[in-house]
Amino acid sequence: MDRDAEVVFLDSDQQATASYPATLSHLGRGSIGRSVDVELPGGRMQLMIPDTAGEPASLRYAYDLHRLEPAAAVRVLKMHQRFAAGGRFQVRADGHNITGGDLPPQPAAVLDLAKQLHLYVEDLEMVQRHCEQYFLVPSNLAASERIALRAARLLIDGHCVISPFVLSVHCTLDGHDSPTLRTLLESGPQPVHGVCRFALTVAGRHLELGPVVFFHPRAVTEDGPRLTAALDAGQAAGMRLALRPADGEHFRLLLQSRVPATEPSPVPLDLAGFPEPR
Repeated sequence: MDRDAEVVFLDSDQQATASYPATLSHLGRGSIGRSVDVELPGGRMQLMIPDTAGEPASLRYAYDLHRLEPAAAVRVLKMHQRFAAGGRFQVRADGHNITGGDLPPQPAAVLDLAKQLHLYVEDLEMVQRHCEQYFLVPSNLAASERIALRAARLLIDGHCVISPFVLSVHCTLDGHDSPTLRTLLESGPQPVHGVCRFALTVAGRHLELGPVVFFHPRAVTEDGPRLTAALDAGQAAGMRLALRPADGEHFRLLLQSRVPATEPSPVPLDLAGFPEPR
C-alpha cells in the first residue's frame, strides 16, 4: 500500500516548522489501536496509537547512515534531532492528516549526542564539498581525524582556529644574516606568520584544503643562542630554525583565501570531551 507521504513538525501555533518526504508503507488497526509504518530516506518510523483515551502513543524512529553520503545523512540526523527534541508532528498523505501526536523531549544526554553526530556529518559534508571529494559516511573515525575535520570545516567557514596539532614550525637557514632573523633569535617572543598547506586524512582519504596562514603574536625560537653563535661564525647555512608559540600555546590558522582585513579572534572547536587548545 505504499503511498507518498510527508512527516511534518509543528510549533505551538500548529504551523509547520519542517517537513520531510516519506512513504506510508503500512496503516493498520489491531485489537488495542492503530499502527503506522513510514519509510524515510535512511530511516523508518513506527507509530503505535492506542484506542484508550489518555494513553500515550509510542514512536520508534530508527535510522542507518550506512551507504549514505553526508549530504543525505545530514537530513536523516536533522529529523532524528527533531524527534529527540519532542513536540507535535503529523504524518500526511494526499493532503490529509493520517496520524500524529505530541512527543516528550528525550533526556539531555540523548539530545547532546544527536547534536554532536549531526555536527560531525555536517562538517564532513562541508569539507567534501570544498575539496570536491565525495564518499560515504565512514563507520568509524579516529579522534584525531574528528578534531582535524572540525578545524577544517571552521577554516572553510572563514574562522580563525587554534590548531591542536601545530606545536612548532621549522625552516632551514641559508646562512644569510638579517635584522629580522636577529630579532627572532635574540629579542624574546615576537609576532610570527607564514603560509603552509593544510591537509587532513579522513577514513584513508587525503583531503587538501589549500594554503593556510599560520601565525602567533608571541613566538619564541628554540636553541636561539646556538643559532646566533653559528651566524656570528658564518656557519649557519643548513641549520634548522624551530619556532613555537610562547607559554605552551599553539599556532593560529586561517585559510589564505578567507583572510580578513584585521586579525580575528580564534573560535572554539566545541567538541564534546576534547579540551580546547590555547
